[in-house]
Amino acid sequence: MMRRMTSLLTIAVGASIFIWTMVTAAPVRAEVNVNINVGVPPPIVVEAPPEMVLLPEPGIYVAIGIPFDIFFISGRYYYFHGGNWFWASGYGGPWVHVGYKSLPPGLRKYKVEKLREFREREFKVYKAQGPKFRGKKFVAVQGPGPKARHEVKEQMKERRGEGRGR
Repeated sequence: MMRRMTSLLTIAVGASIFIWTMVTAAPVRAEVNVNINVGVPPPIVVEAPPEMVLLPEPGIYVAIGIPFDIFFISGRYYYFHGGNWFWASGYGGPWVHVGYKSLPPGLRKYKVEKLREFREREFKVYKAQGPKFRGKKFVAVQGPGPKARHEVKEQMKERRGEGRGR
């Protein structure tokens, strides 16, 4: 009988210590961090600098005749690749990832599919009119740096007044 009482007493003391430890234990803190590295897109390789034509409806320039989604607005080139947006001071990069909310309004306002439709429509006009194309255009500069922006500004000054008259 004594052994049984000792065993019960041991179990009761053990359970009490366990319960007291659980009640008075310091709170446990957990932290989760998630980092997603988008990386940079592969380099853009083209035979010659692409022509950039103005898309009148969104009011931005787009590269035509190349298999890349490259746009020009506010002195920067924007490139849509792999579901992500990137920007650079020249069409050849180096490209820096940009979040959707940081895009200029002309790019944010439309889905990429719609921008591609605008591009195809304007490219058809460009091809049909040939050298007599009346839309605004310029030749993209490889970049990077202020020299690239200066070259674009100079080209745009030279072509002022060549709009389509819409």
